Amino acid sequence: MSVHTGNRHTGQAPAAGHGGTLIWLAGTPWTEITGTEKRLATALARCRPVLWVDPPALVFGVRSTGLRSELQQVSPSLTRLTVPVPPGAWRPLLGSAAAWLLHRAVRAAFAAPAGAAGPPGAVIVAGPLARFPRGLRGSKILFVTDDWLAGAPLMGLNRNRIRRTLLRNLAEADLVAAVTPDLARRLQELRPGTHVLHLPNGCEPLPEPPQTGPQAGPRRGAVLLGQLNERLDLEILEAVAGSGLELTVAGPLTARDPGLRARLDAFLAHGNVRWLGVVPAGDVPALLGTAAAGITPYADTEFNRSSFPLKTLDYLAAGLPVVATDLPAARWLATGHVVRESSPEGFAAALKRVLGEVPEPAQYEERQQLARSHSWDSRARTLLEALDAAAPDWSGDHFLITRFNLPTPGPESLVRAREGWLRERADLFERYCLPSVAAQSNPRFRWLVYFDPESPGWLRRRIAEWSAGGLFTPVFRTAVEHSALLADLRGLVPEPAAEVMTTNLDNDDGVAADFVDRLQQAAALTRGQRTALYLPRGLILSGTRLFARTDRSNAFCSVAEPWQDAATCWADWHTLLGRSMRVRLVAGPPGWLQVVHSGNVSNRVRGFRVDPESYRQRFPGLLQAAKPPTIAERARELLLDTPRRAAVAGMRSAAKGVLLRLVGKDGVDRVKERIGAPRRTAARENK
Repeated sequence: MSVHTGNRHTGQAPAAGHGGTLIWLAGTPWTEITGTEKRLATALARCRPVLWVDPPALVFGVRSTGLRSELQQVSPSLTRLTVPVPPGAWRPLLGSAAAWLLHRAVRAAFAAPAGAAGPPGAVIVAGPLARFPRGLRGSKILFVTDDWLAGAPLMGLNRNRIRRTLLRNLAEADLVAAVTPDLARRLQELRPGTHVLHLPNGCEPLPEPPQTGPQAGPRRGAVLLGQLNERLDLEILEAVAGSGLELTVAGPLTARDPGLRARLDAFLAHGNVRWLGVVPAGDVPALLGTAAAGITPYADTEFNRSSFPLKTLDYLAAGLPVVATDLPAARWLATGHVVRESSPEGFAAALKRVLGEVPEPAQYEERQQLARSHSWDSRARTLLEALDAAAPDWSGDHFLITRFNLPTPGPESLVRAREGWLRERADLFERYCLPSVAAQSNPRFRWLVYFDPESPGWLRRRIAEWSAGGLFTPVFRTAVEHSALLADLRGLVPEPAAEVMTTNLDNDDGVAADFVDRLQQAAALTRGQRTALYLPRGLILSGTRLFARTDRSNAFCSVAEPWQDAATCWADWHTLLGRSMRVRLVAGPPGWLQVVHSGNVSNRVRGFRVDPESYRQRFPGLLQAAKPPTIAERARELLLDTPRRAAVAGMRSAAKGVLLRLVGKDGVDRVKERIGAPRRTAARENK
């Protein structure tokens, strides 16, 4: 598939850069008219890889290729994803089904061998009903191209549904952009306090200035580009046609109203009006090269006042003078090369005057120079700069903190009483925890590990070996009060930064190689407000079996906050941090590994069985024992084990919730101690 971009194609894909692949959730299919979305996405693809995601396509419909999603390479750096959905899946009551299918296909696109290039860097939602997918890393950008609420009747969509979707997207977005200041103001009224980036439409400047003079051929009449629908001012069009001025119209007739279609048919039937229908994007520059002026006759409506017509800049890029209705986007350009008139008589008179002027080469060059300052490449750079600014590098102090064998009371003491517990933990620490921290792609962190002052000599010797390279700092304490923890952390940095992040890491668990990096990217988005951070997706290893699990409040919790009055990730149970601070889930692939073994306090097999091959690179050296499930094991997991584990986990969670409400956190600990007391007594008697 070839795509006109207006630039000479080098044939080389751009480097991914530090931002990763841009996922564009489109409001219109790639094969429809080349509008704002397609043009900006094409420009972005000259900077970073782009995955363009069409709106859901009806199974066996015009855009669908069957029952399976399809990835199509549009250019070396832009891939198109088409996702089929069953009939009615996009309707209000079933819309979540279409969204689920779409988001699942997007996530799968990054796992496919021939899928999107590089990891996700940002998700751009540019459609009125599109939602941000869950489970993907990267920043979230909401790009609003039109006043979707005012344009709901024009698009044939439900206004209330658009409003609900827009409010949710505004709340989740890290960056919001709009094509006009008026549209930005409307979004701020919808959700006060929202900062909106003004990102106007752009154009593709011609590679060479247009030829002028006798050798260039005659330039005659005016041209109108774009769809013929309710957005146009029919009285102006009728006045232009009635004036006898020569007019070429290029675009489809898409008006919904029968009366309006009849008036448009009459307008197109005028002898001085030539209608070409849809013109391929590659043929538009040649068409504009034959015209003497361009027109943008938009009606003065609520929808149009928030829009930015593409055609105005396209005319200027071709060196043409423009006559446009007096709307905010035309005023914003602030140039004499765009004549503004809103009355039908005034518009026709202004066009006649412009067409009567003798064109000068200098004027063509001025208009093209103006267009170059509004190129799509410049718009792409503006968006990428804002994206990088929205997710700046985090400059705080980051600490991993681990309780190795602190003699703390509570349910953990029951397990520590078991013979051989300490040696088993030392082996697990050396096999999983230690190498996973050493493999971090981002080394900008410090690791504090707490040990019992009465640790045996063999353990002290191993501690000395483990910490010899400076990977962690061992601290020996009988207990760690909050003030002591903060003092220990401050002692590890010459001068504390403005912010601090603490991350809990158990001594028998491991983390993915990008665990620290993803946390620091997320911390940069907290803007200094105390926030609990979780990577919800992880893995559980039990013997040779590997399971994938999603846990929105797992033990690998972090708290990013100002240093002053820091609470740390040990302020409460990891499941309860949301009671005292806001919570942010860090989307993306599995980020942690829990190892289920005989000495676990609460870890159990949960989730569903997976093949370890696709995860080995993320957890280097940690999944050597894991084996892929056989067909029989997959069937048993699907039919028996997974439902049983889900039921047991649900009952445990419900019982724990009831206990928390009845007796509180300390009461739950006391119940666990009473249940485990016989085991602790037996362990002591057997020593």
